[in-house]
Amino acid sequence: MKRAKEVGRLAFDMLRFEELVGNMTVKGEQKQFREFSHRGLSGSLLTPFRPTRLDEFSRIQIRHLGHKVLDIRWSKAGDFRLVTFEPGDWEELLEQVATVF
Repeated sequence: MKRAKEVGRLAFDMLRFEELVGNMTVKGEQKQFREFSHRGLSGSLLTPFRPTRLDEFSRIQIRHLGHKVLDIRWSKAGDFRLVTFEPGDWEELLEQVATVF
């Protein structure tokens, strides 16, 4: 869990500065959508469009060569859920890509 959170923070720090792709509705909530793709690694960040409730969720997903390796969801209310974490070489690649951003 500790390593998943570390990698998730790194991904969040990268994704929050990515250009906004657009807005979408997910599970009845309006979300802002940001993404990156670089060297076989891709990621997306969903955050509340207008965070008015503490229980609105945010989500990070990371894929390596098209396979989901990280999926984290959280809310300002303190909820945290690790949906997917598959340790591997992609973690080092994420760290390398993060230095480019």
